Amino acid sequence: MKKVFFIILIVGISLCSKAQQDPQFSQNMYNLLTFNPAFAGVGDEMSGSIINRQQWIGFDKAPVSTAFNGNVPLRIGRRLHGLGLTVMSDKLGIENKTNIKFQYAYQFKVFKGILNAGVSIGLQNNALKGEWKALDDGDPSLTGGSIDASKMVFDAGLGFYYRSKTLYLGASISHINKPNVAYNGSIETYLYRHYYFMGGYKYELTNQIDIIPSFFIKTDAINMQYDINTNAVYNKKYRGGVSYRVDDAIVFLVGVLLRNGLDIGVAYDVSVSDIKKPSLEFMLAYHFTPSLIKRKQKYKSIRFL
Repeated sequence: MKKVFFIILIVGISLCSKAQQDPQFSQNMYNLLTFNPAFAGVGDEMSGSIINRQQWIGFDKAPVSTAFNGNVPLRIGRRLHGLGLTVMSDKLGIENKTNIKFQYAYQFKVFKGILNAGVSIGLQNNALKGEWKALDDGDPSLTGGSIDASKMVFDAGLGFYYRSKTLYLGASISHINKPNVAYNGSIETYLYRHYYFMGGYKYELTNQIDIIPSFFIKTDAINMQYDINTNAVYNKKYRGGVSYRVDDAIVFLVGVLLRNGLDIGVAYDVSVSDIKKPSLEFMLAYHFTPSLIKRKQKYKSIRFL
């Protein structure tokens, strides 16, 4: 009975936490495949990236999120396609969520740009493992103990992504099948659908400086989170910017794109919420165009539009 009670408690806390069923990142504009399967195949480069976020530094067992993304554009006949792979880990206390999903996108020419329609399918494993202590509420049956439970479910998503020379817009849904992740057969607990909206615009300030404002919105239809960002890019190589996550944090971002295709980014969150702890995020990506997929493409890279 103690174990069932604890499972109910942990799952309830997870589901009631603001926008925490899906992990949070600050460099979303360079991490779109994690949340939108339609981003698969964007640009004319193969790419791989890894991003790691240490949230609320200083708290014991605070959230740690890591995502790996692989992205491949393909031309089959006259048709353009994209394939993607995302492997993600999200740890919070004794809870550990692991998600692996494959993405496919099909590209259409629309007006003066390209529209991608994408789907994702995969598996998510939710696990609770560790020692726990109950609060002293006078109930001698709740003295604490250990927990080791897990549940793997099928997971699916859907997305759209439009881009032109200077603009991108996207929308996606994760957990579209609303999988049941209850650790106990008598409890029904779900991964609730999350809806994402994203967009950005490149303004050429000078021949060497581009200003790129962007937004990223996440909601589970109950709570909503807004990220508003502006990045400045110099010589299509160096970048710096600032984001505001409404009622949560001010984020400072820097990055550099090296000539060999290596892309390095760092984000530092300064909390403006009641949780007065900073967060730190690192990104490492590699972009390359092997002869196997080289093709004539109007939009050569999506990294800086």
